[in-house]
Amino acid sequence: MNKSVNVTITSELKNPTTAGMHYRFLCMTGPDKGKVYYLTGKRIIIGRGENSDILIVDPKISREHAELSFSDNGYTVTDLGAQNGILVNDNKVKQKKLADNEKVVIGQTVFKYNIIEVVLNTEVEISSEEDDSSQTKISKIGKAKTTLKSNYAGAESFSSKKSNPPEKKGNSRVLIMGGIVAIVLYVLMGKDEPVKTSKVHNDIPINDFDNKDPTPPRVNDNDVEAKKKLESYIHSGRREFGEGNYFRAMEDFRLALLLSPNNGHASFYLSKAKQRLDEDIDKNFLKAKQEYEAKKLQASIVSYCGVVQLIQNYPDDERYKNAMLKISAIEAELGMEKGEAKCFEEKSADSKN
Repeated sequence: MNKSVNVTITSELKNPTTAGMHYRFLCMTGPDKGKVYYLTGKRIIIGRGENSDILIVDPKISREHAELSFSDNGYTVTDLGAQNGILVNDNKVKQKKLADNEKVVIGQTVFKYNIIEVVLNTEVEISSEEDDSSQTKISKIGKAKTTLKSNYAGAESFSSKKSNPPEKKGNSRVLIMGGIVAIVLYVLMGKDEPVKTSKVHNDIPINDFDNKDPTPPRVNDNDVEAKKKLESYIHSGRREFGEGNYFRAMEDFRLALLLSPNNGHASFYLSKAKQRLDEDIDKNFLKAKQEYEAKKLQASIVSYCGVVQLIQNYPDDERYKNAMLKISAIEAELGMEKGEAKCFEEKSADSKN
């Protein structure tokens, strides 16, 4: 198996066994038919150039033909201005978020995109045995099984067959001991606390705002003031979302979810704001690349600055770093001083806010 930073390549058409999400690009036609590309990078170039992550032998494919970019738990395919374009399910597209089992045609080569989720579950069974002295022994038998979740048609089945559990013998002493153990465990463990999870896209965690204080209390059914705050956050977030201020919208919806963790409107718009932000970033990158190839270097700097402005609060994001590197390279090409191109207006010390 050939491994690279962005793509793992193999000729074996079988599903992975490692737990987690796997994104597969399967070559269906041409000289590379049967090759399987597991996508692991955030930005993957497809073309016939030697520097391509997915190198395809196809005369109809450009040196850098298409890009696969990871965001929102999946990959988006983008036409990099190639002469023959891209087809997804027989429809010509410039950019499209790929769904499971979709067909992608690049040049004369056909690929199939699959999303595969592998989940490891652990089951514990308790069996009882009686010896010749009628003394009860309780043993714990740990069993692990691998369950493959996949929505695509014709997926290989890797579910292990579950053996029949050993026959349990009725024993009143076992039942009594089991009840006592359960009561002790309940007292020791206490009331379960809800587990908070973070969803991450392209290095920007949705719950990254959690470090900000103060944190509002959760809504109580009888707390009128808290309910008003919740409605205010959602109303403000939807307004910011409509105006394209996605970071502000995300902050409002995050505050709403702190008050009401299961609020459907806040969860939906928080995810939607993150998706729109990612789409705007991808559009700016594509526009900057096209402008650069057309020798419109100043315009390309402006588009890369658009990326920097969108994620200015996240300088550690790989896309922020990439945009800054591109700007520096174009500055050098234009004979400018490093940092001469400004993405933000500088305010003088005596200027009014």
